Amino acid sequence: MTGTVVSVFIQKLTKDLVRIVIQNLFSSLSYHKQSVLWMLLWSTSITTAVSFAKKLDPNTSGFMLVFFRCSFGFMFTWPFILSSGVQTFKTKRHPLHLLRVFFFCSALSCTYYAYRHLPIAEASAIGLTEPFLTTLMAAFILKDKVTPAKWLTIIGGYIGVLIIANPTNFVINHALWVLLFANFSASSVLICTKLLSKTESTLTILTYTNIVSVMIAGLVAIPYWKTPDGQNLAILACVGFFGIISQLSYVRALKLGNPSFLSPLEYMRFVIAIPVGYFVFKEALTLHTILGGGIIVSATYWLSYLENREKPV
Repeated sequence: MTGTVVSVFIQKLTKDLVRIVIQNLFSSLSYHKQSVLWMLLWSTSITTAVSFAKKLDPNTSGFMLVFFRCSFGFMFTWPFILSSGVQTFKTKRHPLHLLRVFFFCSALSCTYYAYRHLPIAEASAIGLTEPFLTTLMAAFILKDKVTPAKWLTIIGGYIGVLIIANPTNFVINHALWVLLFANFSASSVLICTKLLSKTESTLTILTYTNIVSVMIAGLVAIPYWKTPDGQNLAILACVGFFGIISQLSYVRALKLGNPSFLSPLEYMRFVIAIPVGYFVFKEALTLHTILGGGIIVSATYWLSYLENREKPV
């Protein structure tokens, strides 16, 4: 009963925040301008979430971090699950749901691990390579067409990753490989979602993801459990809260704006991460990060342009 009350409170608080922002700041703006502001809120909230993760006690396990993040997602969606009843759980595609949950948990755990061990600007730049992997996987799994121009763009993007990694030092931070696997997992989540959306409702997909991910994250976290003190508990709560805000902001932006128009705006995350890394974490911005990040941003923008150009008018 207590969990339900808390989840209803979080849901009401979030809805009220969204309503206040819309009524007081966004109502007089065009849909395009509103979508830009929602993308700015997404970039800010996701950067805030990973920043709090970096502030967490290093002795706190990443599995605990994932558990708290998944718990917030579960508490937010629980009232919707209760109102929809058993119909929400009806599916014949349990294996694909479980596969999506596996990649979802992998993406979360690897992302938080990488951000805790890499400079935030560097991690944000490498995080922008996710569309490259999604394009490749869509080509092999969904049989989407990948033109020579797209292949060159993808290769160019990963050249940017190599520049950031600076392999001439002969030592590449293992967290970089973890972050690339996080991108692979996130792309796999998108592919699974695309396949599931043909037969499943959005609520069914979210229900299985939230319930099973909390169960898996909780079981995995047990051997590493360390009851957080007040400060770390507050940090974990902030990670979960801003994680939910980032999801809602992104969905709201997509509802108001065209995906091809919004995709290039994801680069704001890299732009925001630079001052955050410098002023909050005292992380010096290296020439390799600037050059590599610039190449990744340019390649991602060009990939978005190619995707948009191929769409029928």
